Amino acid sequence: MTKANRKNKFRTMICMIMIMMWVMATALPAMAAAKVQEAQYQGYGKVEVDFTSNVKYQNAKVTVKDSKGVKYAAVINRKDSDDLTFTIKKFKKGMTYYFTIHGIKRSYEKNFGTASGKIWVPGALQAPRFKKAEYDSEDLEVEFDFYPYIEYKNPKITITYGGKNYAVRIIDRDNDNFTVKVRKLTRGRKYNFKISGIRVKGNTTYTTEKGVFTAR
Repeated sequence: MTKANRKNKFRTMICMIMIMMWVMATALPAMAAAKVQEAQYQGYGKVEVDFTSNVKYQNAKVTVKDSKGVKYAAVINRKDSDDLTFTIKKFKKGMTYYFTIHGIKRSYEKNFGTASGKIWVPGALQAPRFKKAEYDSEDLEVEFDFYPYIEYKNPKITITYGGKNYAVRIIDRDNDNFTVKVRKLTRGRKYNFKISGIRVKGNTTYTTEKGVFTAR
């Protein structure tokens, strides 16, 4: 290979590296845009959106569509560094909605963009969805998590295995979970539970839910 050919090859490699660096630099803002970690339905059309990182806003607004592309008005209730809450106006129950937050960015990014997600709004007669249960063997407690937000009316719970009842009482309850005191459970064993007097927040009918969890 001649000296001239080596120089041309070197120049070509430098050009290719510069082009690759330019492509990566221009793609970075899109890859680093604000992203939705979780959207939680709070009842009465209200949605809380959690982000994967801290964010900033500029003239923020939210647009909402259903699966058929019908648009719904939405108003932002609260903006925070890592979450945002908005309300869907004139929403219909039993539907999935797709939302886009405009005027948002990761706190360290230069340009503002959008973040998108979806939310399921249960129907009027639909029950809360059981997510998981966590057993605390030291405190002899079980925490039950549900989706979406729930409301209570004289709630009662039983935890059973082989006809034996292990639940004692509800000692704490929140918008999407409650904790019960239990007799000692066996790790790795599956237990049945039944909870009455709960409903999806904003619905009118209280239900009785049944399920199975493993004491871990």
